[in-house]
Amino acid sequence: MAPRVIFLLLSLVFLYLTNTSHSLEKFQSFIHPIKKDEATKTYTIPLSIGSSSTHEFVLDLNGVAPLSQNCATAAKSSSFHPIRCGSTRCTYANPTFSCPSNPTTKTKTPCRSSDNARLFRDTVPLFYSSNGVYTRDSEKSSSLSLTCTDGGPLKGTIGLANTHLSIPTQLVSMYKLPPKMALCLPSTEKSKTYSGDLWIGKGEYYYLPYLKDVSTIFASTPLINDKSGEYLIDVKSIQIGGKNVPILHGATKISTLAPYTVLETSIYKALVTDFFGNAKMAKAPAVKPFGACFSSNGGRGAPVIDLVLSGGAKWRIYGSNSLVNVNKKVVCLGFVDGGVNPKN
Repeated sequence: MAPRVIFLLLSLVFLYLTNTSHSLEKFQSFIHPIKKDEATKTYTIPLSIGSSSTHEFVLDLNGVAPLSQNCATAAKSSSFHPIRCGSTRCTYANPTFSCPSNPTTKTKTPCRSSDNARLFRDTVPLFYSSNGVYTRDSEKSSSLSLTCTDGGPLKGTIGLANTHLSIPTQLVSMYKLPPKMALCLPSTEKSKTYSGDLWIGKGEYYYLPYLKDVSTIFASTPLINDKSGEYLIDVKSIQIGGKNVPILHGATKISTLAPYTVLETSIYKALVTDFFGNAKMAKAPAVKPFGACFSSNGGRGAPVIDLVLSGGAKWRIYGSNSLVNVNKKVVCLGFVDGGVNPKN
C-alpha cells in the first residue's frame, strides 16, 4: 500500500513586500524538514537561530508572529540585534508603533510588534533547493525580523499566517521567489513514519513512491480571503455513509495546533449521532475529550466520512482513519466539541 501523503498547498498573495533583493545566487525554493511531536500531537521545525544551538519550534500555520521565542533565550545569540525605534525595519514591521519624541530615548527604545512583542533581527538558516525539486543542497542563512517576549515559553513558535512579517513573506521578498508556500505534513503508515517538509517558493513536489509532482494528483479547494491572515476554507457539507449531516455554514480554519478536528456543538452532536447510527461497532464508554467511543476491532465497521468543499473537492476519511486509539481496547471518533460560539 502506498503511504498516505498529507499535503497542503497554499498559493498565497503576499502583500506589503519590501524592495530588498538578494541575488547572491539563484535558487528555486527553501525546503525545511517538519517533525511531529507525538506527545503533544503538534508539528515542529528544527532551527538554530543565529549562534544558538538547534531547537524545535512549534509550527503554527495561523500564527502572526514570524518566529517567537523567549527574549532571554534569543539574546544569547551573538548575532542578536534589537530593532530600534525609528529604524527602517521598525517602520516596516509595525508602522503604527509610537516612538518617544526625545532623540536620545528614541534610539534606545526597542521596537514592538502589533501584539506588543519585542522585535529583533537574527539569522535563520534553512535548507534550499537550486532546481525546484526535492533535494536539499545546503543551508542558507537569512537576516530576518523576529519577535520575542519576556518570560515567554522556552519552546518557541514559528507562525506562517499570510502577513507582511511572516518568514515566508520576508523570504519571498528578499530572494524574489514565487509567492507560494506548501506543507507536506509527517504521517505514519503502519509502523513506518514519513517525515514532512515546509516549502517556500517554487515546487515541484516529488515524494516516493509517486513519480510525478504530487500536487497535480490532488483535488483543490480555494482559500477564503481573510484580513487576519488565517487559512480558511469553505466546507459545504459533511456526509456519513453518503448522507448529509446538518451543519451551519461558515469558514473552517486549517490548524496545525489542534490535535483533533474541532466542531461547533450542534454540528458535533449531529455528526456523533449519525456516526453511531452508521457504525457497525460495539459502543464503549466515552473517554475525554471524545464523545463517541467503541470497542477496538481494528476499525472495522467504521463508516466513511466525506467533507465536501468549495470547488467540488471532497476530503474523504476512510473508516479507521477517523478513529483514535485511546488504549488497547477502545477507539474513539477523532472529533471534539468546540462549544456553541467558536470563532471558526
